Parts: sequence; structure tokens; C-alpha cells
Amino acid sequence: MAYQSPGIYMKEVSSGSKPILSASTSTGAFIGIAEKGPTNKPMLITNWTQFVTTFGNFIPGGRLAYGVYSFFQEGGGSCFVIRVGADNAKEASKTVSAGEGEAASSMKIAANSTGEWGNRVTVRISDPLDANPETHFSVTVLYQEADGFTNEYDGNDPREVKEEYVDVDIQKFMDQANVPESGEGGSSFIRVEVTGDFKRPTNEELKLENGLDGDLDSPKPFTNALKYLDPIDEILLLCIPDRPGDRAVIIKAIAYCQLRQDAFFIADPPRALEPTDVKDFKSGTGKYKGEKGLASSYGSLYYPWVYISDPATGRKKLVPPSGHIAGIYAYTDNKRGVHKAPAGIGVGALKTIVGMERSTSKGEQDFLHPRNINVLRSITGAGDCVWGANTLSADPEWKYVNIRRLFIMVRVSIARATQWVVFEPNDKLLWGKVKRNVSAYLSNVWRSGALVGDTEDQAFYVKVDEENNPQSSIDAGELHIDIGIAPVKPAEFVIFTVTQKSPQS
Repeated sequence: MAYQSPGIYMKEVSSGSKPILSASTSTGAFIGIAEKGPTNKPMLITNWTQFVTTFGNFIPGGRLAYGVYSFFQEGGGSCFVIRVGADNAKEASKTVSAGEGEAASSMKIAANSTGEWGNRVTVRISDPLDANPETHFSVTVLYQEADGFTNEYDGNDPREVKEEYVDVDIQKFMDQANVPESGEGGSSFIRVEVTGDFKRPTNEELKLENGLDGDLDSPKPFTNALKYLDPIDEILLLCIPDRPGDRAVIIKAIAYCQLRQDAFFIADPPRALEPTDVKDFKSGTGKYKGEKGLASSYGSLYYPWVYISDPATGRKKLVPPSGHIAGIYAYTDNKRGVHKAPAGIGVGALKTIVGMERSTSKGEQDFLHPRNINVLRSITGAGDCVWGANTLSADPEWKYVNIRRLFIMVRVSIARATQWVVFEPNDKLLWGKVKRNVSAYLSNVWRSGALVGDTEDQAFYVKVDEENNPQSSIDAGELHIDIGIAPVKPAEFVIFTVTQKSPQS
């Protein structure tokens, strides 16, 4: 800067300190079958009412709602939900035609997503309240919940939801009902298409029809849905509760998490398995011989299934445990930190189940635990608890869920917060800045209790110097930073040694 006259001049100079904040690790991701809603599109859901509004209520043919409900009940705060869509699914619709020949025109009212739910939509057209009845009209959209289900909507019939469009012409009706490009607004139930010079529908009641859920009995729609999570820049807890025990889906989901390196899959076994059966399922032996075993630090397996009090019917219902486990993970992360194993009588208590498919014994856990199968146990005085924190990996370094997820958090946090380094001059000044920033972050991780060591030097190291950055690396445009951390491991086996003490000793 050139100074042209005497005076006081202020300058802002960067301190070189770029604080690194830990990335959130408690966001869920659910893929499954829903009653309604957009298909193959991840939607951020932050509470149960929002899920019901977007994807509908509990349905007999789908477990997605039960998984998300359990996630929130056990302490989860937010999740992305993908409703899978079948290739042969259809949207319910009704078309009104007018005129003939060249003067022919029509208005099509269709459900705004595929599925049989659209067959419960009725559109009632009536005269306007205060407009020209030759060009204007009023519309009431009625959505009837399935028999046996209730929700929190007001009205004389708690299962009936209404939308009203008052004193609209055909263009205004389309503008208000159709979801705009911004994705905000529009009808929760219908969309409107007009061909030709369609003026005004006659007063009548139109019931949408021919909606189909399609074929969702194969793994393909669920494995295809994984790619729709790609744009989400969050650390994810992935669950697919509608495909328990589907090895093709489980293997694809684990591979997806491992490729992303910032997601973790919670797998569900088939129902009604004996302990030896679930061991065979995991390892690909016994009646599962010839099938690929499950082995990865980016996934875990929990046994057995659990009973809940079905919010839809009030009766006991058996569901796979992944939704509950994801909620336990999120609750543990928020209460104690990702370094705490999501298990035990504290954060690992299953607060919302009413029983388990099988009352597992200590002997059965002695059989399953060494095989990296996490068992749900009923502990005297503590109730039903998660009693294991193993990944599916055979590598002892990555045995524990909390260690894998701690490394995910550290890696993602540092990567996000050091983007400013790219294209900076690769010299010792930059090396010092990077080392200070990363060391400051790891110091906070150590102070939170996530790392072992009485001092920072024992807990972690950050190396960036001439040794790992020779001139050849600098010439290639590379900057190498070596990081080592000593994670805390859970106390799985607590051994008290009791000795008989004589009075004289």
C-alpha cells in the first residue's frame, strides 16, 4: 500500500490460527420403504412429525418408519431419509377432459409421488366464495390415512388431512399446488398438469386411482439408493431396516461406507436366528456356506431383534434393532463423545423397547462376542442394554466401533478445516501454521478424554518437516503431514481379584 499523506493507517494481518472444530458424528441416514413422499431423494428430517408429514405413517409393508421413529426415541436428533422407488411404481391420478378435436383440453391431477397412498386422495371442486364462477373455483384436497392409523392432525376425523385452495383460476391453482423449482411450497399431496386451453373444471369430487407401490422385493432399489447419499457432506450412521439379513444389501452398504470413509453401517441379521445361526450368517458358514462373510471396520452387527410397543396399534411388534442402535450411537456422541463406546448400562440402555426376540444369556454372549457380534442383553438392575461395541473387522486395530468412528471424526474435521492450505506457498512458514492448527485441535480431542496419555506428547504427534517433505515432494506440489493419535479403548473385561485376608496380615 502506498501512503500518500501523513496520518494513522490500520492493517488487518492474519494470525495464522485457523481453529478446527470437530465434525458432527450423530447424523443418521435411513433407506427404506415409506407410505408416500419423494423417491430416491434424501430429505433432512429433524423430528418425527416432520417424517410423518413428508413420508407418511407406519405401514404394514415397510420398516422405515419404525427405524426412524426408534432413532428419535433413543436420542437421535436429525437424519437423512431416502424412500426407495420401484421401477414399476405408479402415481395415482385423475384426468378431466373438455372439448373435442382441435379444441380438446384436459387437466390431470396426480399424486406428487408414486405409491398406493395416492389412492386415498380425493379432490373436491366447488364454486368460488368471492370470484367469477365461470373462470374461478375452489378446491379441497382430502387425504385419508389408512385404516387403523392415527396421527397428530386436527379435524373431526383424525385420519383426514385437508388442503384448501380458495377462489383460484386454473393458472393460480397450478402455481399454488405445484412445487416450484426452489423446492419450497406447493401441495403436500398433488401436482396439476394442463394441456390445451383448459378453462375451468366442473364442480365434482375426483378420487385419484391406479397408484402402485411396485416391486420392492429385490435388493436393487436399496443398493441403487446408496448413490443418492453422495452429495451429503455429513458423517453418517447408515441403516437399511427393510432389508434385514440381505447379504447383497449389507455388503454393498459396507463397501459404500468404506469408499466414503465418513459413514458407518449398522447391519441387521435375519430374524428368528439361534446364536449359532447368527455366527454362521456373519462368517458365511453353516447354512450360509458359500456366501461372503461380513468383515469391515466400517460396519457392525447387532443381535437379536427387539420388541416395541407399536405406535400404530399399541401391540407388541418385532423390529430389527438398527434404528434403536443408531439412536444409541447419536445419544452417546452427544452425551459423552464419539470416543465413548455406545454400549453399557448408561448410554447403552435401550430405553424404548419392551423386550427382545430372544433372552440372550452370558454363555451365548461368550460364544458370539469373540466373533464380533454385538449382543443385546437384559442386565439385572439395569434393564435391556447394548452389551457389545465391536466392528465386523478381523483386524485388532479396528476392533471397536468407537475407535473407527473417532478416526472418521478426526480425519473429516481436519480435512474440512485445512482447505485453506491448498495453493499456499509450500514452505516452512506454512508447515508451522498447519502443525500449530492441527496440534491445537488434537489437544482439544485429548482434553475431551478421547486420547490416552498423561501429556500431549503421549497422546498424539503431528510431523511436518524436511524429512517427510523433501524437495522432490515440494516440486510435485505435495505437502505431507503425518499424524498419530492414541485412542482410548473401552474396558470390556473388568476383573476384580478378591482374596481372603487373615486378621494378622
